Amino acid sequence: MAGIDGGILFSPDPLRAWTQQIFRKLGVGEEDALLLTDSLIEANLRGVDTHGITRVLCVYAERIRRGVVNPESRFTVLREKASTALIDCHNSIGQIGAAKAMRMAIEKARRTGVAFTAVTHSNHYGMAAYWAMMALPQGMIGFSSTNAPAAAAPSGGRTAMFGTNPFAVAVPAGRELPVVLDLATTVVARGRIILHAKEDKPLEPGWAFDERGNPTTDPHAALRGLLAPIGGYKGYGIMLAVDLLCGVLTGSNYGTHFPGFLADNMVDPADVGSVFAAVCVESFMDLSEFTEAVDRAIQEIRTSERADGVRRIYIPGEIEFEKRAERLARGIPIPEPVVRDFIALGRELNVPFPQS
Repeated sequence: MAGIDGGILFSPDPLRAWTQQIFRKLGVGEEDALLLTDSLIEANLRGVDTHGITRVLCVYAERIRRGVVNPESRFTVLREKASTALIDCHNSIGQIGAAKAMRMAIEKARRTGVAFTAVTHSNHYGMAAYWAMMALPQGMIGFSSTNAPAAAAPSGGRTAMFGTNPFAVAVPAGRELPVVLDLATTVVARGRIILHAKEDKPLEPGWAFDERGNPTTDPHAALRGLLAPIGGYKGYGIMLAVDLLCGVLTGSNYGTHFPGFLADNMVDPADVGSVFAAVCVESFMDLSEFTEAVDRAIQEIRTSERADGVRRIYIPGEIEFEKRAERLARGIPIPEPVVRDFIALGRELNVPFPQS
């Protein structure tokens, strides 16, 4: 989980209202600003701070102000069949294109049972789980994946060739919470390294390599170096698969063709590709039968024998649901250096940052 350990606590509602005002000041439409803000605040609530306002708000704002990202949404459906679609986002905000593509996948899946959509010429779309979870209220299984600028090397190499290339799967349950798998194909997202660098905190061993491909716990050396893939060569294989699906298949950037990381590139559009899928459970069995079976599977896993010293076995997504409840009650932690960035951004745009 890409969360932060501490910081100044802020109530979610004032953060939400302030973030929405910031985007409106930057020329983002009202409905788009609402959706974009919700996706970022939900990431923070779920403890995925690398994809919430904590990491990306100031970067998004600067890219919009410099004209690197188009704040006005424009879409063209380039190819479409009964259960597929490819959407050109014309450099619009990534979250707005993601919402359009996932909604289209859900509508198509209602008619065809399964649908797969994709976007091209888009941007960073935030937390992958947000889009996969859109399928849950519709009695569907959701999937989403995206590619990103190169931060990891292929097995045996030391040249960055692949992004963190995350993917998410959301599966509805009955009495139990949904199963929500959301992971980067690196051990941690690059945003986690950035947060550690901001706070001068050492990394956990196994997270990253320096420029020569040697393991490091120095976040600054890691930012100049490489992220470690999950599962060694298996993670490298998944990274490649995501790049082929999201980048090559959609006609977007992939691998080393990206112009740079979000915060480092304030000139060229990112040209990100993302894919989305929806599976209508009723195409295979009654929804109630499926969710009851998912509940049983969850209970069997949770009550299975634990290793010595382990108090609890978690289901994917369970920690994030619990974190969300905790942060709704206690607040969202924002590190002091990020708070200072928010205060400065608020002054520039005449939108005062709220008190903790």
